Amino acid sequence: QGYPPMDVFYFDEAESLEIEVERNGERLTFKVEKEQGEPLGITVEDFTCIRCKNKCSFCFVDQLPKGLRETLYVKDDDYRLSFISGCYITLTNLSPFEVERIIRLKLSPIYISVHAYDEAVRLRLVKNPNTKEMFDLIRRFSDAGIVMHTQIVCVPEINDGDIMEETIEKLHEIEGVKSLAVVPVGLTKHREGLERLRPFTKEEARETVKRVERLNRKFGGFCYASDEFYLKAGLPLPSYEYYGDFCQIENGVGLIADFKANIEYGLSLITEKKINKKVALFTGFSFAPSLGEIKKEIEQKLSLEIDVIAVENNLFGNTVTVAGLITGGDLVKAINNLNKKYDAYFIPSTMLRELGDMFLDSMTIKDIKKLTGVKLKVLDARGVDTIKVLSEL
Repeated sequence: QGYPPMDVFYFDEAESLEIEVERNGERLTFKVEKEQGEPLGITVEDFTCIRCKNKCSFCFVDQLPKGLRETLYVKDDDYRLSFISGCYITLTNLSPFEVERIIRLKLSPIYISVHAYDEAVRLRLVKNPNTKEMFDLIRRFSDAGIVMHTQIVCVPEINDGDIMEETIEKLHEIEGVKSLAVVPVGLTKHREGLERLRPFTKEEARETVKRVERLNRKFGGFCYASDEFYLKAGLPLPSYEYYGDFCQIENGVGLIADFKANIEYGLSLITEKKINKKVALFTGFSFAPSLGEIKKEIEQKLSLEIDVIAVENNLFGNTVTVAGLITGGDLVKAINNLNKKYDAYFIPSTMLRELGDMFLDSMTIKDIKKLTGVKLKVLDARGVDTIKVLSEL
């Protein structure tokens, strides 16, 4: 039917299907029967992601210094990665064929960066005239039964306040839109030649959280401020139950509540132990205070001495405080500055490339050991295996 070979992967779970191909002008039909979950065994060479043509004011790629992993400099806006991996897309780089393909294959859920309902504000932020079609596309996807999760990257004095509220209200009206996350703009110190933006103040963060929580109550769920907003605001985080099915957890929404719940569950599975060892847990400045509170119950049940060490982000600047953006170089500095030795040194998995052992600056865990003499151990960032690993020291 003229569809690209990649489409066949969306039927990977089928136990039987027919594939029609054209080879040397002749059409052939193959009937495939397999166990459910068994891969088709088809490979597609030279997969190239769809590149982003936007010039977003807050694009993180534009704020990266030199010398990081090459793949970090690729600006993608690929609906396939949105479906497969939960990457956010802007819908501005879709061709009519790709829109039809999303609907035909019912690629669901997909994740969409909306930023603002107001078209002029949205255009100011993404700088791509194709953004005028965004809400028409969202409604088309909704009519086709496609589930969408959305986000607002919130920038002070541009798309916050009343504009943010309008965006949340309008998105809630669309049946297929199931959730919305509000996250603060991320700014590094490498913004030479870029539009002048600033981070949220504590007072502005408080006002944003207040507005989002009010609309969350109004809609019985749906919209959530990220953990980072609560930390910036100096406000207590909501309970575990507040986050429902945690559909926005990969966007930093409910991570701390989920982490606490996983720690408490892990502790409930073990009896008290007398390990009597000293442990260093490395993290970013934003999560360090929360981890400092969480560690107390662990120390008591396992007889551990745990030091939470916040790693300063020298590469990106002090406005970047999350653990996932800490580089190997900055971690080396933090380790070498320690004034005592520990029996074990731990980092969260978010510091490393997914399914790998490489930091953003291409350093590896082996490199860290060579430069510091310390052997790092990796903990699941959501705390799933933390108690098990610590109890086996």
